[in-house]
Amino acid sequence: MDTVHPILVAYDGSPDAELALRWAGEEARATGTGLRVMVVDDVVTSPWGLAVAHHGEEVLAGAGAALTDVMPEAVLETRVGHVMEELLNASESASMVVVGSRGHGRTEDLLIGSVSQHLARHATCPVAVVRPAHTAGSRRIVVGIDGSKTSSEALEYACRRAERTGESVTAIHAWHEHVPSTDVWSSEPRVVDSMPHRQVLLAESVAGVRTDHPDVVLEQEAVPVAPVRCLADASRNASLLVVGSHGLGFFGGLLLGSVSQGVLHRAECPVVVVR
Repeated sequence: MDTVHPILVAYDGSPDAELALRWAGEEARATGTGLRVMVVDDVVTSPWGLAVAHHGEEVLAGAGAALTDVMPEAVLETRVGHVMEELLNASESASMVVVGSRGHGRTEDLLIGSVSQHLARHATCPVAVVRPAHTAGSRRIVVGIDGSKTSSEALEYACRRAERTGESVTAIHAWHEHVPSTDVWSSEPRVVDSMPHRQVLLAESVAGVRTDHPDVVLEQEAVPVAPVRCLADASRNASLLVVGSHGLGFFGGLLLGSVSQGVLHRAECPVVVVR
């Protein structure tokens, strides 16, 4: 029988980490998955050698208090080492890694911005980056679609979640419409209408999922707008944005490697990067 790995939360006591902790706790409880909370005492390299800021036990105590009414049976632990190395190693035995969009760190705010970017690129499991939703109470999951395998997996993840939560799902295929070149003989601009092709791609991407998840309210939109901008705009009225870690590339439409990174910066709701 396959082992169900727990959800892993990177926790540092910051407000965004508190949000991530609660989001992960609710996700774990709803799915019957274990929860593992990790605090890393980060090793800092200085001119005088390695130094460690020992604060893990204190921070972990705060995590335990926060989980009392969410998931008191969670496993809490501290590690000493480099944050990224420890989290990536731990991700190998996790079903998902959850982090806040920003946290505490060596400078004024740990760029869990940079931690989330690195995790999204290199973790071996899905990564959730939690921030407050712009529209409180929204019940709409937005999914970026480009016809790639990972975007199909992103849509499947969204629909499984929607079956559980009752949220609706909006599948969006966005692309940058390039300005057509000019015909040198007639001086008339060439017209490139890619909308029919894009609508077919989206319909084919969604068809199988509709059959597998008939109870999910699933809408689809093909939008000729740069993908990061389109998905970031859509996230303003979403409860969750889901994208694949990598897409088909420039000629496939979404550059989801760069799109996933872009929406991590610009989204206005929690983001899940699926692989």
